[in-house]
Amino acid sequence: MNSRKPGKETRVGIIGGGYAGLTAAYELQKAGAKVFVFEKYGIWGGQAATIPLFDTRIEIFYHHLFAGDRHIIGLMEELGISDRLRWIDSKVGFFSHGKIYNFVTPIDILTFSPLSLPNRLRLGITALYLQRLNNWKPLEKITAKEWILKHAGKAVYREVWGPLLRGKFGDMAEQVAMVWLWGKLKLRGESRKGPMAKEKLAYPMGSFQIITDALVNRLKSGGAEMYLNAEVKGIFTGKDPHKVGGVKLRGGKEIPLDAVIATLPNYAMAEISPPSIGAEFLSKLKATRYQAAIVLLMVSRKSLSHIYWLNIADREIPFVGIIEHTNYIPPKFYGGKHIIYVTNYLDKDNPLYRMSPEELFREYIPGIKKVNPDFEPDWIEKKFLFRAEAGQPVVTLGYSERIPEHRTPIEGLYLANTSQIYPEDRGTNYSVRLGQEIARMVKEDLNLTGLTVTQ
Repeated sequence: MNSRKPGKETRVGIIGGGYAGLTAAYELQKAGAKVFVFEKYGIWGGQAATIPLFDTRIEIFYHHLFAGDRHIIGLMEELGISDRLRWIDSKVGFFSHGKIYNFVTPIDILTFSPLSLPNRLRLGITALYLQRLNNWKPLEKITAKEWILKHAGKAVYREVWGPLLRGKFGDMAEQVAMVWLWGKLKLRGESRKGPMAKEKLAYPMGSFQIITDALVNRLKSGGAEMYLNAEVKGIFTGKDPHKVGGVKLRGGKEIPLDAVIATLPNYAMAEISPPSIGAEFLSKLKATRYQAAIVLLMVSRKSLSHIYWLNIADREIPFVGIIEHTNYIPPKFYGGKHIIYVTNYLDKDNPLYRMSPEELFREYIPGIKKVNPDFEPDWIEKKFLFRAEAGQPVVTLGYSERIPEHRTPIEGLYLANTSQIYPEDRGTNYSVRLGQEIARMVKEDLNLTGLTVTQ
């Protein structure tokens, strides 16, 4: 790979200012690289970005941490901000047949009346089995539907997993590999100290902006060049078409670089890559399917329920979940108001994806009233709408064989995005892990480890 002369400044560009990109930049800066971070939008943090609300900030997409999220928790410790974490009992629920059911402990599952007692036992036993299963490889060769029907039965699929899979993946639901569902259950299982223990989730008081600011401040103080509203329109090569040369920004400015890390979705990476990346790698980029995500964030005078994370099993309701943040972090931190996310996953061509906040709210009102018949639209004082076109990679059979490599065919050009977080599902912890992993590769290839460059 690349070689460099002793004492020569090594310039590494990172496309994308989410947690993978910021973490990679932080690790490379510690190793002596001169880092440049280019963020298309006007705010750092990616899908963990925040907006100001009352005297604090709130995430544009709901977030919390699990007990097993050691990478981001370790990063917080290194940054000196781990004292801001608060561990709180979670309140997870399931809306089915017009009723909210608690869905946290084994006792909750045993009292889930839409299933018969034998089927409740099958649901609990299979969930516990998957949480303790470590060999996930066979699970990427069978769909979630096939596995659930075989091991838990038709009723469990019909009442629990089927509606949730359809809500998350739409028409692709029956093609989703079982390894995806395993990853979700495995993560939740690690948030308990025992099978009968309550699940605890963590939140940085003051929002995830605490983490974002700490990373950005460390980078700036270390000499990083940080660019907001800086869209990268192309990656170019040098005299050697198989060696990266730098990036070209909107407006035409070219910045020469020794290495480039792209944290873009695969389809966006395909659009800006030079032709020498090759047809085979390009086909992997173009093959990845995504579900878009839309979140309606509402400030309400009243609470909708006692649940923090409410999964919606009723597929006549046009959204998949209600996350009432203030059933987790109390309303007193938000001017006494209730902070509620209504979340959805859908194809980006779905008409709901293009609606305004008011249009989407009107579409959702009947569904919200199903959850809480007392709900009135005038409860809602503010509305914000956020979209992510690449909200969720669709994990189908044999997914691992189609994941694009981190090291692209162009020397010095790297890819690090949510499609490569596998077998786990995407999340802030795994974005931090991804940033650390890609930084290790770059340090190894550029012989950066332990070096300090004199500015």
